[in-house]
Amino acid sequence: MNRIKIILASSSPRRIELLKLNNIPFSIIKHKIDEKKVVKRLKIKEPINIAQLIAFNKASSVAGNIKEGLVLGADTIVVAKGKILGKPVSGKDAIRILKILSGTTHTVITAMAFIDAKNGKKLITHELSFVTFKKINLNQIKNYIKNNHVLDKAGAYAIQEGADPFIKRIRGSYYNVVGLPMEKFKYIYKNWKKL
Repeated sequence: MNRIKIILASSSPRRIELLKLNNIPFSIIKHKIDEKKVVKRLKIKEPINIAQLIAFNKASSVAGNIKEGLVLGADTIVVAKGKILGKPVSGKDAIRILKILSGTTHTVITAMAFIDAKNGKKLITHELSFVTFKKINLNQIKNYIKNNHVLDKAGAYAIQEGADPFIKRIRGSYYNVVGLPMEKFKYIYKNWKKL
């Protein structure tokens, strides 16, 4: 496999863990963008475009300050019933979000933006997964929120942190739901010079 160094423009523990598990050489330079301000400034509504724009802004905020390396910016968005479900602002908000997801299928979009800091080459892509939740009751929701960190997660859940029993079915990449579609990432990483 290609040994080009990845610069992850994020401090997401989930993305860090996935890159480590797959033996990808990487370092971290946290981006300095305010996601809400980026979206507000451009006033776009399409979830895929929003995710790609945020991922690109994360990557470009880091790529402009370094001389070499393949910078990766990523953003995950959860969409249910036509609405974007962001990160909950409180425990009460997390309950509201998980009630919406209960017994329904939602879409998880992860956008990835790659920028080669040396030559400016760019690639922006995304992956879709469809997650069906079982019907969950208020006690299950409260118990989950009590035992897991949900405020930093789009859709108020993490598939790898106790949410497995809620999930009936996943269509598409499991890793996309975690926060980085490794199948697509590995293809791009392996073939970067040819793309």
